[in-house]
Amino acid sequence: MSLNSENTNMTDKEIDKLANKIADIIFKRQEEYDAQFQIDMENIAEESIMYTYKIDETTTSTTRSIIPDLESDLKASIDKEDYEQAAKLAAEIKKLKK
Repeated sequence: MSLNSENTNMTDKEIDKLANKIADIIFKRQEEYDAQFQIDMENIAEESIMYTYKIDETTTSTTRSIIPDLESDLKASIDKEDYEQAAKLAAEIKKLKK
């Protein structure tokens, strides 16, 4: 398969071969991006997030009552496309549910 000034016509077989090579390159790069994204999400999850809320005059934080608030914040972050914050919230929810 060569493209030069004398022969610029490609056969269907050559087009398919080129398309497959391009697709392979795209899929390989996407796998690399996905792997890096996973590493980044794990690093974000390791960061500690502290949530507190005030009841009466005391500051309290309990697992049962805070999870719905975190889930609400998670949904809001996703709606705003703030995926970094969403990842942090998801990790915190997962940690609290354990």
